[in-house]
Amino acid sequence: MAEPVVRVLDFEGPLDLLIHLIEKNKMDIYDIPIVSVTDQYISYLHSLKELDLEEASQFLVMASLLLQIKSRMLLPKAEPEDGEETDPREMLVQMLVEYRRIKEAAKRLEERKCEAARHHTRRPFFADSRFRRLHSYPVSDLLLALAGVAGPLVRQVAVVERQEYDVGTKMEEIVMLLGKHPEGIEFEKAFVKTGSVSEKVASFLAVLELLRMKVVRISQSRTFAPIYLFLHKREEANAAG
Repeated sequence: MAEPVVRVLDFEGPLDLLIHLIEKNKMDIYDIPIVSVTDQYISYLHSLKELDLEEASQFLVMASLLLQIKSRMLLPKAEPEDGEETDPREMLVQMLVEYRRIKEAAKRLEERKCEAARHHTRRPFFADSRFRRLHSYPVSDLLLALAGVAGPLVRQVAVVERQEYDVGTKMEEIVMLLGKHPEGIEFEKAFVKTGSVSEKVASFLAVLELLRMKVVRISQSRTFAPIYLFLHKREEANAAG
């Protein structure tokens, strides 16, 4: 009976094995101690009793690449012609970084797959029915149905009476109001009667006109405090007389 063939099944490829060695020895992937990694990599391959060359060929190719990088690292460094020194490990580092990124993405996808396997979705009712048919209705029937839902159309007309306020009249009202209150009144109280927007606009314009004519004056004790309206002294005298 032939002895079983020991294959490199613990790792999905040579890069997976290198990532394992780097993480196991807590090495910096951007500054790989190539001599140590190469020795451990070759030692791992030698520890296998027999290799299936068809599956292990890629591991042997990586071993030759590591030996090549190792030899270049051990040779004396020559002065580069372009003035920039190239690290022999640069290509290997790029391969390992990209492989680790893809491996982490595959791990997250596997976790999502396992999470999705915990859920079961129910197919819609009648999803497999081949005999389900929708009855066609003419447009006239649909319009009649819509009219029945909406009910009879009743027009409701609202009549809004227009209220007009004369600025001159509001000026007279404000002066009379201030004559009754020589201590002054709050600015907003000069606007209050019906509370309509048109009255407020007319009252505001009346106050501005009275201020321009210097019939009234305004006062405020501090910022954001209430504003008070007062009659000028001569207007107070006229109101008193």
